[in-house]
Amino acid sequence: MVNILAHPYWPLEANLVDYVPNTMSVPALLGSFALATLTVIGLTSMFMTRQNSVLSRQDKVLTAWFVFSGCIHLILEGYFVYNHKTMPRMEDLLGQLWKEYALSDSRYMTIEPFVLCMETITAFGWGPLCYLISWMIVTKSPYRHPTQMLVSMGQLYGDVLYYATSMMEDYYHGRSYSRPETYYYWGYFIFMNTFWVFIPGELLGKYWSFSTIRPCCEEETLREKSHIPLAVFIIWKGCHG
Repeated sequence: MVNILAHPYWPLEANLVDYVPNTMSVPALLGSFALATLTVIGLTSMFMTRQNSVLSRQDKVLTAWFVFSGCIHLILEGYFVYNHKTMPRMEDLLGQLWKEYALSDSRYMTIEPFVLCMETITAFGWGPLCYLISWMIVTKSPYRHPTQMLVSMGQLYGDVLYYATSMMEDYYHGRSYSRPETYYYWGYFIFMNTFWVFIPGELLGKYWSFSTIRPCCEEETLREKSHIPLAVFIIWKGCHG
């Protein structure tokens, strides 16, 4: 028999089958998450030092970022995908973390199609690729940049849609998935996800700048080496596209 209980999620009329309240406190949950994050970054730093001690500071930061993202995508989001049908009654650490976060977005409790599809792609597509990119950075692989660009685009696109679908639902249908307390919406829903907007966005911006500046530099170098007057070179470029 289906057991539908009262719950703290928004909207309050959402049917959460076999819902079980969290037993861990919020400080304990957030502290566990913070400890896991620091552990991942620490182990990644040790690995980088052993494998390639001459990595630039920027590459070290990016390696840590992609390892962290891989853990979030594959482990945390993969957990949700695997357990999406029974999330309301999950009582282990990851389940309680999700139930705490879902106070800002109850779609994680109700098998919402978009969220499930988006998280599936993120977990099993971008997750493994994040680990691969980290290895490529450390080993100086020539395939690092196109793979990094692909994953960054996917992360940014998914996060923008994630925000937009929730906001449009509220705007057009008056249906909010976040509790009314400010810290749930701005702290959990907005802040915790902005990292996957700004960091991928910055990386894509750098690629765009590099792809537009480099051809210009190469053309100028070609002109100088050929001793071609600037006016002649401009006319030649115009004739040849």
